Formats: sequence, structure tokens, C-alpha cells
Amino acid sequence: MSLPTYKDIVDLIKKGATVEAQEKIMELREAIIELKDENSSLRQRVRSLEEELRIKGQLKFEKTVYWLLEDEGKTGPFCQRCYDIDKKLVRLQEYKYEWHCVACKQGYEKK
Repeated sequence: MSLPTYKDIVDLIKKGATVEAQEKIMELREAIIELKDENSSLRQRVRSLEEELRIKGQLKFEKTVYWLLEDEGKTGPFCQRCYDIDKKLVRLQEYKYEWHCVACKQGYEKK
């Protein structure tokens, strides 16, 4: 899609083609809206990728589960399967002699 330029619109107005000039202005407005939407979507994607990288840098795989290393210590454990396949940190629930993932139903022996 080729967008009209300022010069195109000015030329149309000078010729007295105000309706055509208004149509070109509307094209520009529509393009602005599309670009704003795309920009917003791309910014959200960047935030999401930055968060993924931050988490990946703080994850430690220990025995069969993931732990999140933070300033105040490590938190977790988190499900290996859910993170490796879905990139989701799902905290494991403690049951007797194992940790259990409520999302994928995977069990991990406590060692």
C-alpha cells in the first residue's frame, strides 16, 4: 500500500479536488491507526520476550526440577515438563514423597 504524501494532498487541494484530498487524508489516518496497533503489539511482544530472557537467566535446573534464583534465595520447585515444553513456570505441590504438578499431572520424586 502506497501512502499519499503531503505534497500529493497539497497538489489536490491546489487543483480544487478537496474530496480527493480528504480521501487521501483518511487513508493516512487509517494507516496511522494500523501502525499504532502494530506498534502496540510489537511492544507487548518485546516485553514478553524480555521477561522470558530474565526468567531463563534466573532458572537453575537441579536434579529433576527447576528453581528460580532471586535476591532473597531460591523459590520453587517448578515443573520441568511445563517449562521445557510450554515455557510456563508451574509451581510444584508437595505430596508425601514427591512433588506434583497440577497442570500436567507429572510427579517428581523428592531427592
